[in-house]
Amino acid sequence: MFFGINFNHGIGSVGDLPIPFDTVLNISALVIVLTFVFLKISWKDSILTKSETLFEDNQNTFGKIFGVVILLLLVLPGFISDETAKTSVVPLILWVFLWIGVPVFGLIFGDVYAKFNPLAILNLKSNKPNNVYVASILFLGLTWFELVWNKPGNPQHIGTVFLILFLVTNLIRKSSKSSSVEVDPLLLLHHLYSKLRLTNKKPFLKGLLENIANLINLKGMEYFILLMIGTVTYDGLRGTTFWYNQFGSSTLDLGFSTFAFLSINLMVIIFYRFACWFAIKISGENLNLNDVSLQFGHTMLPIAFAYHVTHYISLLLYESQSTVYRFNDPFGTGLNLFGVNEITINYFLTPVALWGIQVFLTLAGHMLSVVLAHDLSVKLFGHQQSDKTQYIFLLITVGLTLQALFVLSVP
Repeated sequence: MFFGINFNHGIGSVGDLPIPFDTVLNISALVIVLTFVFLKISWKDSILTKSETLFEDNQNTFGKIFGVVILLLLVLPGFISDETAKTSVVPLILWVFLWIGVPVFGLIFGDVYAKFNPLAILNLKSNKPNNVYVASILFLGLTWFELVWNKPGNPQHIGTVFLILFLVTNLIRKSSKSSSVEVDPLLLLHHLYSKLRLTNKKPFLKGLLENIANLINLKGMEYFILLMIGTVTYDGLRGTTFWYNQFGSSTLDLGFSTFAFLSINLMVIIFYRFACWFAIKISGENLNLNDVSLQFGHTMLPIAFAYHVTHYISLLLYESQSTVYRFNDPFGTGLNLFGVNEITINYFLTPVALWGIQVFLTLAGHMLSVVLAHDLSVKLFGHQQSDKTQYIFLLITVGLTLQALFVLSVP
């Protein structure tokens, strides 16, 4: 990452684990399978109501002003100074606060980002949203910049990318009257993560599950969610010694990294589509593959969120401590607003404690995914067919669980 320290993993080596690594994998896989079996026995009718929630991104005056400030802090510093990523406020705002901090904040307060979105400060008329294909493409480009580009923390590079993103999204909105959620990858990202807010109506679990299930059915939504999974999967794997041992110095090549990045995302999409096709084939129902693919999209959202939080939580916990130091000179022009000349990071969690949190969140996300998939399967195919249609989904879920734990546990 841009700070010069890799915070992606909570454990330094397999030998540091509190229990054997094989045991971790076996227990985790067993938990997912037992969840699947328990649902088959006890969950015979769909209990989640479907009441599609319309997307709202209205900003008041304060929100627009705050959005302008964020936009200026992301774009200007890189062009008016030569400050490095280690001291600049720019990478902190984008990759710590907007990328992970605000989504975590949204667990309590919902979609906070939409209220100050710096890409939507212009008042533009739009039609009813229809698809998120543009947002998906731009999200892929933004994550390529974060994960593949050699200097994703360079303030000038970030400023250039964010300015391009601002111009592209608003030009598309202006020319085609597209809704902001159709073209803005950050807005859609935060909106989806806000669906997992913990402050739902009682009963808690049912409220949480219904909030996730009631996504707006925009074409391509499942692909955006799968890209959320695929991009973090690539980021996790490329940070392991296993990845380097397999591909050697090629991992430093921009062309190879781009190919690997795209390939992993494509593989996630292909496996998901196959699981949807398999479900239709086994059920014998005359259903459209694209319709089923879209309907099951929300079932992958808890996995995407679990990946995102576990992968970047250490970045939020530790790099956020440099906030005052970085804002001491926000534009890199020599200001000394708070008289702070150095920063001390308090690594208050032990590696084992951090790893334990990451494992818990990983399993919780995958278990929620299994529950959502089972409920929808019962609704579409009936209780008798629900388990058979979900075999490939279960296999994918177990595979993603093991992969996530491998990345968290192996250097």
